[in-house]
Amino acid sequence: MDASAVQQAIREGKSIAGQDFSGADLRGVDFSGADLTGCNFKEANLSGSNLSNCKLLKCDLRLADLSQSNLMDADLTGAKLRRANLANSIRLGATIKASALKGAYITGPTAYVD
Repeated sequence: MDASAVQQAIREGKSIAGQDFSGADLRGVDFSGADLTGCNFKEANLSGSNLSNCKLLKCDLRLADLSQSNLMDADLTGAKLRRANLANSIRLGATIKASALKGAYITGPTAYVD
């Protein structure tokens, strides 16, 4: 599923939970409020994406580029973020286990809920 198909599915209120987006170029996609539970974003480019208020439960985000993305109030419970790029991302109010961030690249404010 490419970026435009993802945007269309979100606009139409279709579920995209459990989809495999590994290695996909999803720069700038507006996922806000979407249920992305169980999605595979391993090595995906999500830079500049809006993931605010998303359910990212048990997602694989290892090696994903989340730089400059909006993760405000996102629920990343059980998500794998090992070696993800979170540089300059907005993480205020996000639910992230500190242990899931092992090896992640983080710059900017680090306010999140553990």
